[in-house]
Amino acid sequence: MMVDEILAEVEKRMGALDERTKQAVTLALQLAEQHGLPKWQGENPTWDEWQRMSEEERQAVMDELEQQNRVWLEWMRQTLRAYWLFVVDGQVILHGESPKDFPSPDDIETLCQRLGKVPLWYERSPTIEEGTAWQPTIYPDDAYPTLTVVFSDGGRRWETVADFDTGAVEVYASAELLEGNGIVTFPLATLWRQGQHLGQTYRYTRIPLQVALRLDDGTEKGMIHPVLCVRNWQQSPFVAVNPNRTALVGRSLCLATQAKILWTSPDKSLRCKVEKHGHFCCGG
Repeated sequence: MMVDEILAEVEKRMGALDERTKQAVTLALQLAEQHGLPKWQGENPTWDEWQRMSEEERQAVMDELEQQNRVWLEWMRQTLRAYWLFVVDGQVILHGESPKDFPSPDDIETLCQRLGKVPLWYERSPTIEEGTAWQPTIYPDDAYPTLTVVFSDGGRRWETVADFDTGAVEVYASAELLEGNGIVTFPLATLWRQGQHLGQTYRYTRIPLQVALRLDDGTEKGMIHPVLCVRNWQQSPFVAVNPNRTALVGRSLCLATQAKILWTSPDKSLRCKVEKHGHFCCGG
C-alpha cells in the first residue's frame, strides 16, 4: 500500500487533512520504514500462471508469499483495522472489516481476470477454544450439544446435525459434503488458507452461504452467512474428538439469527432447544 493510499484511508476515517497533517503522516511512514517497517517481498502469480499450476503448486506459491510477508501483512491488517486483506504485489486491492464482507468465489474469479493476477488472501487464523459438550465424542462421558443446520444455495439444501461450540466464532463445515450436496462449487480462483486447530493444520476457504438454524417448532431462521469450508474434512482436526462430525457452529450464527438456545441436561437430551428469541439460556 503506497503513501497516498494510506493518506486516502486516513482521510476516509478521519475526514479531510490539511497540508501540514499530510506531511506529518508521510514523514511518520517514512521514518517507520527506515526503522524497520517491513517491505513487501515477491510477486503474486499471474492468472495465466495460476491456470497452468497444479493445486499443490498454487498452494505452495501462496504459502511462501504469505510466509515472506507475514509481518507486513499483519501490520497492514492492523493499520486498516481490517478482518481480511487481498494483496497483489504489495498493494492492498481489497479489504473488509468483517467476514461478512468477503467476496464470493465468482467475484474473486472476476477480480483475478480483471487484474491479471491472483491476490493473496490474508487474515488471522480462526481460533477455537474447546468447551464442554454434549454429543458423544471419543472420550468417556463426554459429548457436544448439537444444532440442526440447513445449508442452501438458494435452491438445493443440505441439512445436517452440527456440533455447537461457544468457544468457536465461525461456522465450519466439510467442503466435500457441501460440494457433494450441490451447495457449493470451488472454481479455479478459489483461495485456500491454512489454519490451525488442536495443534494440527487444515485448509479452508470462506464462502457466503444461506445458512439456517432449525428451530424447535420446526421452522427455520437463517440468513446469508460466511462459512469456512474445510478441505479434507475427514483428515482434519475437526473430527479428532468426534469422528461423526460434519459441521461445527460457533457463536456468530446464533448471534446473527438471534436464536435462543436452551441447553437441557445430558441425561434428558443431547439436543439444544432453539427458539426465536435472542440469547443463550442453560437449563436443567
